[in-house]
Amino acid sequence: MAALLAAVLGLLTLGCWLVGSRQNAGPYALIAAGAFVAISGGLVFFVFRPLDRLLDESRRRLARDERRNGHPKDQVAELGDLLGGLIDVLQTGEAAQAAETWRDLARLRAHNRQLVEVGAIGQEINAALPYRETVARSLERAKSFLHADFIALLSRDLNHGRFAVDGSLGVSPRSLDPSRCAEAEDCPIQLALTSEALVRSANHRCGLFPHTMTHQLVIPLQTDGDGSVALLATSTTSKHFEAVSDEALEALRGHLRSALGNARKYDAIRRQVVTDHLTNLYNRRFFMSRAAEEVTRSLANQAPLSLVMIDIDHFKRFNDNFGHSTGDRVLQAVAAILQDAVRTSDTCARHGGEEFTLLLPNTPGDNAVFMADRVRRTLGGTRFTGLGLPPDAALTISAGVATCPRDATTVEGLLELADRALYRAKQEGRNRSCRDTAADADR
Repeated sequence: MAALLAAVLGLLTLGCWLVGSRQNAGPYALIAAGAFVAISGGLVFFVFRPLDRLLDESRRRLARDERRNGHPKDQVAELGDLLGGLIDVLQTGEAAQAAETWRDLARLRAHNRQLVEVGAIGQEINAALPYRETVARSLERAKSFLHADFIALLSRDLNHGRFAVDGSLGVSPRSLDPSRCAEAEDCPIQLALTSEALVRSANHRCGLFPHTMTHQLVIPLQTDGDGSVALLATSTTSKHFEAVSDEALEALRGHLRSALGNARKYDAIRRQVVTDHLTNLYNRRFFMSRAAEEVTRSLANQAPLSLVMIDIDHFKRFNDNFGHSTGDRVLQAVAAILQDAVRTSDTCARHGGEEFTLLLPNTPGDNAVFMADRVRRTLGGTRFTGLGLPPDAALTISAGVATCPRDATTVEGLLELADRALYRAKQEGRNRSCRDTAADADR
């Protein structure tokens, strides 16, 4: 049977070639004939020949059994079962192979989509932006890409090992206690930072994130500076985390590391431009720009904004009696106390010489006077022997306060009234805080 099929296929091939030659098909006819021969030969040797042998063997078995017991019908049924099984095996093998091929293709397409999306994230977060804005944008894009329910960026101080929350989405940063990361030995964040490798974990309980977030993914990030950073993503299910390939996560890791490192450098350069080199406070130019923004916000929201102008009493005596280097250390000491006294939303600047200015959003005038008096008492009760001053030397300040919109509605108006109130404090004996006379009369 196989030989007969081979002969028939050979004649068909020869006929195809002759027809193609007459129609000037040229080498294409020969190529088509060769392909037909290859396919036909494969069918003959791998399908029809095994079937032919199987049929011959079945005929011989039928003949033997018929001679023995005369029941050929059972053998015919057996032959049908064998042929059906062979066909099923061939069909099943092809279907399984096709299904596996489609699954591989789907995985490849998903992998490519992930890499393309990560590339778009990298372009978006690597813009020249301050660190806080970069963190906020990175968390938003990473949370969407990972389909995380909760995501946070944690930084660790290498000197003390303490963790801090640089930002989070899904849970308020104030509700997080990053100190728990240092307490748990199996903490995935600790493991990721120690091994510098991606960590996928499940059912970890440390109290940093809600107990419903049963699956965790940690991407360690090493940035320039004295600490290390880790991105923590959690979810109630493992479905989305398992769908993201390690290659895509490594690409995301590289983009995040680059973006955060550039943002820190941006902040450092920007800080140099807007910072007073001696006291490390903001300089006057930045203060004026920030004050204009806060005045606009105060008027739009009908929220009080207070401006405080501070002057060190008898500062010229420090320079004359103990030298300018001691005077510089005095300025630095006063600046440090002022910086510790203000909130993160406040702005503290060196206005020039021995004068400092404070910008206090959402602060009425009376509260600003109280705050200035608190700083004044702190300075008066501190002995700065390490500055090169005698033990009985004391630092005192005088302060003037003006408030928007009650006293003035422009930055220039606030500065003029605060300076006038400061002058009045000096006239009344120094070491005190005052508001402008017109403002006091309206109380």
